[in-house]
Formats: sequence, structure tokens, C-alpha cells
Amino acid sequence: MAGAVIIWANDDKSEQIVYFNNEYILITITDMKRISLGETLEDAKEKLKEIDRYDIYKEIK
Repeated sequence: MAGAVIIWANDDKSEQIVYFNNEYILITITDMKRISLGETLEDAKEKLKEIDRYDIYKEIK
């Protein structure tokens, strides 16, 4: 995703949250799965809770 800003990445960078085209997206690099998290950081944090990714939620400021 050229032009995307990386907001968060795990230690081996196999998962990343990027901000691209006014949207936060969780990407898993191994299978290139993309999960839309919403247009605002608050939306993204709520979506992370909904999909049971509290591990990431705790790291997002």
C-alpha cells in the first residue's frame, strides 16, 4: 500500500495497522488479509475490541 502510514506493527512486522485513504486497516502480512477498522482512531480501537484483539488495543495510543 504505497502512501500508507504505519500506525502500529508487531515485533516481526507480520501484522500492521496502517492509515490509508482516510481509513485504518489491520493487515496480516503472511496472508495479506485486510480488516477495515474505521475512519477514526476511536473507531479503530472499538473494532479491535469487537474482533477480540485486545493485545493490539492496549498498545494503541
